[in-house]
Amino acid sequence: MKIAHQNLVWQNFANPDFNDLAFLKDELKVSNQVLAELVSSNKRSKIEEYEKYMFLVIHFPVFNERTRQTTPTELDFIITPNSILTVYQSPIPVFEDFFNGMQNTEIRRQECFKSSGWLLFCILDKLFDSCLPMLDHIHEKIEEIEEQVFQGKEREMLKEIAIVKRDIIDFRRTVKPQRSVLELLTKKSARFLKEHLDIIAQEVIGSEIRVWNILENHKEMIEAIETTNAGLLSYQINRVMHTLTFFSIIIFSLTFIAAFFGMKIFENHPLTQNSQGIWIIGGIMLTAILVITLFFKKKKLM
Repeated sequence: MKIAHQNLVWQNFANPDFNDLAFLKDELKVSNQVLAELVSSNKRSKIEEYEKYMFLVIHFPVFNERTRQTTPTELDFIITPNSILTVYQSPIPVFEDFFNGMQNTEIRRQECFKSSGWLLFCILDKLFDSCLPMLDHIHEKIEEIEEQVFQGKEREMLKEIAIVKRDIIDFRRTVKPQRSVLELLTKKSARFLKEHLDIIAQEVIGSEIRVWNILENHKEMIEAIETTNAGLLSYQINRVMHTLTFFSIIIFSLTFIAAFFGMKIFENHPLTQNSQGIWIIGGIMLTAILVITLFFKKKKLM
């Protein structure tokens, strides 16, 4: 797919193969290595400058609602003074909407198609801004978890906390390396494209920093909630252990008293041969229960 406006061309390729991009070898002398990287996946972001073009690899987080997981999605650029070529293997809904909107709206083309460098940073700014709704989703989930924790659902929230932490970790792993690439891109684009793009470049870097700061805040929030949740669970376990200890001591005490008066030396003793003796032994048992209960109350163990 192609958009042409004011002597500037933006070509977009979704999941192309090697033959789809072979024309770049003739037009820009793109090497086979770069072509191979365009049709495969790169684990790290980078920018490389060649004689006729710049090659940019950058990653953006995409949230999968079905798996509830954020995955890094690669977007590749071939940039020349008069054109931009974008390539991606996995769907990037926000990017696709941006491209389609650019095709259908003259005003948006006028805003972004000032130069190839300006268009490049417009695309990047849009993609980083698209991270904010995903971060809002994480924030809403954190608030929901916090509310559930204080409603006594600590156990149920253990898995939810782990899912949100994984989401934040994946998001951070995707976003963090992009800043150094953006800073390097700002320097290289000024030299290669011979145009001043500091204003919009700093806006893009600012968007990345804003995303990173929100991520840091979310990380601190979920870690604080996790600590609180662990404390509440520990308190509940301690209460259960105190209760079990209390009943265990009572049962042991009553068993001991019954076994003591059941020994052979008490076989013909008057205490065990009349009804009064039974009441006395029962009174001893009740006294033992009362003493144990008062001890636990005094020590605030129940």
